[in-house]
Amino acid sequence: MRSGSRSSILRGVQVAALLAACVAALSVLASATAATPAAYRAQVNAICAPYTPAVKTYLRQLDAAEKVKDSQAYGIALGHLIVLQLTEDKKIEAVPVPTALRVSMTRILTRMKQLDTHLRKSLTDAMAGNNTGMLNELKLVSTLSKPMNGWLDAAGLRECGSKQS
Repeated sequence: MRSGSRSSILRGVQVAALLAACVAALSVLASATAATPAAYRAQVNAICAPYTPAVKTYLRQLDAAEKVKDSQAYGIALGHLIVLQLTEDKKIEAVPVPTALRVSMTRILTRMKQLDTHLRKSLTDAMAGNNTGMLNELKLVSTLSKPMNGWLDAAGLRECGSKQS
């Protein structure tokens, strides 16, 4: 066997081994991002659960501020609640959705992104002193968010749905 043939055979074996390693790596990555529905629900519920106490605290602060007509306290609590919601939503939206849940989660994630857009706009309006714009955005958020708890609960994401409100 000539040395040229031996080096080309060796190169072919190296290429085949490299391809096999790449296929194995891609297989591991695919299984890591395509979680089972149960694993997805567990992961997303685990994201939401730590936010629940803060959400409930801000909701109590909103109620208290509204009762005593303290618009400054109300605005501060509302701002904190919006920022908290945007942070939580970003983490939820980053979790890859398993194929089996895509139909139900597409509606939820699409609405979540829509709500996030209006929440950000309400903050922008508030910081610009545009109270009318802020209130209009918040009314829209209120309308758009009505079905969310039911959708989240139906998807097995109660920590993100009815347990937070």
